[in-house]
Amino acid sequence: MIKRVAWIIMLWIGGVSHGQISKTVAPYVLIVQPIVLQSDEGTDPASIMIPEDLVDQAYQKAGVDFRFLEPIYFNHTQARDGLINLDSIVVLARQKKLIKGQDDLINMFFVNAVDGQKGPLGRGMMGGNLTFISLGDSLGAEDRYLQAFVIAHEVGHNLSLKHAAVDKKVPTSIPNLQGEGEFKYRVDPKYSLNPYQIRIIHQSPLIHPRVDFLDSQRGSKAILDESYEPYFSQLQIREIEAFTQSRVPSSDLDSVRRYAKEKFADAVVNFTEDEKERISFVLNKVHQTLIENDLHLMADQPWRFIKIEDWLCGGFAHTRGTYIILSQRHIDHLTQNWSTSMSAEDEQQLVEKMGKLLVHEQMHSLQRTFKSKFDVLYSDYWNFQKAQVTHERQIALNQVSNPDAPVAEWLIPHPTKANEFFWIRTLLKETQGIPQMGKDFVDTVFTVKEKMGVFTVEKSKKNVPITTDLDKIAFYKNAFPVSRGIDHPNEISAYLFADYFQAILTSSKPFPQAHPNSSKNSKRFIQWIQENMNK
Repeated sequence: MIKRVAWIIMLWIGGVSHGQISKTVAPYVLIVQPIVLQSDEGTDPASIMIPEDLVDQAYQKAGVDFRFLEPIYFNHTQARDGLINLDSIVVLARQKKLIKGQDDLINMFFVNAVDGQKGPLGRGMMGGNLTFISLGDSLGAEDRYLQAFVIAHEVGHNLSLKHAAVDKKVPTSIPNLQGEGEFKYRVDPKYSLNPYQIRIIHQSPLIHPRVDFLDSQRGSKAILDESYEPYFSQLQIREIEAFTQSRVPSSDLDSVRRYAKEKFADAVVNFTEDEKERISFVLNKVHQTLIENDLHLMADQPWRFIKIEDWLCGGFAHTRGTYIILSQRHIDHLTQNWSTSMSAEDEQQLVEKMGKLLVHEQMHSLQRTFKSKFDVLYSDYWNFQKAQVTHERQIALNQVSNPDAPVAEWLIPHPTKANEFFWIRTLLKETQGIPQMGKDFVDTVFTVKEKMGVFTVEKSKKNVPITTDLDKIAFYKNAFPVSRGIDHPNEISAYLFADYFQAILTSSKPFPQAHPNSSKNSKRFIQWIQENMNK
């Protein structure tokens, strides 16, 4: 049995300080994950026309900018057509791991009908993170106001706004986002929200500063997020010991994974006010540079930070979901020359050094939330092959799950042999004690063969996976102008973008020392940036 949620319906028939990155953008962000229902066969998706400019306009006085992530698709004809109830749809979506975030963003389902009623209409979960939207058939330009209103109104319920008819502090004599009037005026910032409603909005856990430094309580929850991809659920004993620098208390894998979650959560600490000031200073410069160079895909992505103690994961910077995780050591090292009266030269070095790291990590956030853009980069521009390799226990036992690329789904085609690929995995060396971060890592290359759509690791006569050294596939090692992170295209694209960003900052040519074999992929990457990161 599930507890029925409190849905608020609106049906329209016949027309009835820290964290402020710049004065030119809204100081607050609301993240929306669109989930588009389509047929069982994966065709005929529900309408997802989002007039984002008008939705943003409705919340302009509250200083809130909507960040719509890349849509994900849910194949279910009955759910799309309103033939099963909303609670059942949510249960199915959770089972398929389509619900994103940890109650810190809105999961917005686009359907053809809600409980059998066709749109335009919507239902928003009062004070919750779920919304259903049915935009109806294609509408004219004027009806963009209606579309925007339905979305903005239902989100208002998620933010705990009540209908004007039942809230005495919202006058019904003038247009309002939760009241009556022409749709054009109800999303007009002059009328859409009053000061009382804005105060309620700012109290919602769904509203975040554009630069958000999580405290230890919020960070301890956020660092465990697996809604975008598996992580803790696939960790093995040896890598857990390496990440936590401790002996695990059991040989039972489920127990050890619970132990890993506890250790990761315990490692989260608060940022100091000085640290917030340093990072915010750099981010202002980074954001300005991104905007000036039409890199809006990253510029519009909120910056969300978690701070950890140095012992976790060797103090390496990494990400989880949409969060960037920084250690005390990293913060101190990158901002050691910081002062409020630093010279122009010191400021430039600070922005280059820390800005380069920050954009690298933010690329990992984009890789999760705009996945199809990166799939195109990896497969169409760089010729990687996406595949699910048959599980090999001997490999898994010594694996190192990169938190920024935990799904090892990309293969390197053999340059001359059809249906043969190379698969790079980072493994732990054999050690007497607890494996050490970095020191005991080794990139290992496996040969994978494909037969009738099944990808399997090639093995010796003794049934042991055959390995080779990365140097033995020089055609690939020299294919990109980076020497680190070439085990996964997520890392390659993050390192390349960091170098590209640095070239912009210094008004220099990107990848000047590129190997002749890598110039093609470098040029393709710049082309991809120009085509995909300007919106």
